[in-house]
Amino acid sequence: MKESSLMKNGARGERFGRAKKPTAPEILETRRKRMNPIPLETASYYCQMRIHRAHVVMLTEQGILSKDESSAILQGLMEVEKEAEKDENLMSYMSTETALIKKIGEVGGKMHIGRSRNDLGATQRRMFYRDEIEHLIGAIIKYRKALLQKAEEHVNTVMSGYTHWRQAQPITLAHYLMGHLDAAGRSVERFEDVYRRTNLNCLGAAALAGTGWSIDRERTRALLGFEKLCENTYDCVAAHDYVVEFASAIAIHMSNLSRLAQDLEIWSSDEFALIDLDEAYAGTSSIMPQKKNPRCLEMIKHFAAESIGVLVASISSIKGVAYTNIGDRVMVEPVIVDVAIGNTRIMAGVVSTLVPMKKTMLQKVSKGFSTMTELADTLVRSYGISFRQSHDIIAETVSTALAEGLTADQITPRMIEDAAVKSINQRLTISEEQLRLALDPAENVKRRKVVGGPAPVEVKRMIADRCTQINLEESRRQDRLRKLENAQNELKRAESETRGNSEFKPDIICIYMCKK
Repeated sequence: MKESSLMKNGARGERFGRAKKPTAPEILETRRKRMNPIPLETASYYCQMRIHRAHVVMLTEQGILSKDESSAILQGLMEVEKEAEKDENLMSYMSTETALIKKIGEVGGKMHIGRSRNDLGATQRRMFYRDEIEHLIGAIIKYRKALLQKAEEHVNTVMSGYTHWRQAQPITLAHYLMGHLDAAGRSVERFEDVYRRTNLNCLGAAALAGTGWSIDRERTRALLGFEKLCENTYDCVAAHDYVVEFASAIAIHMSNLSRLAQDLEIWSSDEFALIDLDEAYAGTSSIMPQKKNPRCLEMIKHFAAESIGVLVASISSIKGVAYTNIGDRVMVEPVIVDVAIGNTRIMAGVVSTLVPMKKTMLQKVSKGFSTMTELADTLVRSYGISFRQSHDIIAETVSTALAEGLTADQITPRMIEDAAVKSINQRLTISEEQLRLALDPAENVKRRKVVGGPAPVEVKRMIADRCTQINLEESRRQDRLRKLENAQNELKRAESETRGNSEFKPDIICIYMCKK
């Protein structure tokens, strides 16, 4: 059967209709990972192998293992890890240990001295989540940069702000985007806090009571790049709150992305027509040629709902269960993090490529009634009446305008004068100049110089400040990554010394991190 041109184009990422551009690569990547999830045990296997190596080095330095024994174990681990890359069945701890013993004999069983699967698993999860948090923070920082750049371009792009999906007051697109930039900044802070409480060494807790062997928990902490010990050995194997906190931070971040997606989806509708989405971030219809559907925005909202489900499952799994090592606990699977990272990258792309319809924005805000607050303030400033009285006058003015089919920019001084007589039995006269300035959306924006307001001068100040914030976030992230890299290099150096090999080459942080 001959392939249709549509199928061929789809295979190459090409499309048809009003979305002819290839789908954005971050959308394709997110879909791929969502459809092909990697189990936690498989994704975190590189952490397990690092833990084995660090534990063996520590046992050797403590005189519990001889150098010959540790050298054989380390060599055997290297071979098992290569085999496990092709056979995921070897990635559980007992399978790894069994394969190791088959390769090097019973000496392989000495790797487990002073240790349990309980503290091994707890440490493995903390290492993996630590790395995943860094991937997320990196994606959010790039998203923040995309918001910042778009805001810089549209400091003077006036539009209406909305409350309850009704025109409220004039703002700028930059002012709106800066709100989302700050929400994403709080997500960075939240993930940094989760990182700090996750980055604790549990190795040495054994089953829950520690061990009688003279191990050095601080040494494995340093070799594995942990900031501190999770000190209480019982807490080491029982704690799950950091996982719930991680799930919570993901759900909050995804919900914020979803709220932006909702606004952009509505703004891109035919009725609003305030923005135009780039074809790479839109879909089309198989039957309706005119359609350019905001599919990726719907996808973000879909995945936000899933992330909330993970949070509920994770926290529910520890409600009323024993505080010890148990199998009841629901973990955050790698696919959830992959999707969160992917959606963050998608939204960064959407923001970077969207085109604001400036003329439409200005026309809607000019003809709408979002300038009425400033008009009410003008009466208060001019006549010293209470704001509530002024509110009543302008409300009456709006009602009259709507009844007569007039738009906001068609309001006259006489209409306000008549409304004042009707509302407060007082004749108030406003000049044409006062009225023109009060009804000018751009003037409305300029007058709102309050800290955090939409006035261009204030938004520019915020942009400069947030640029500094983002640079500091990136600096902190690079500092954390350097610490992990230094720990990895120290582990490689210690391994070389343990095996009597003087050759040492600094290594990358970890294979899995680089794959991201």
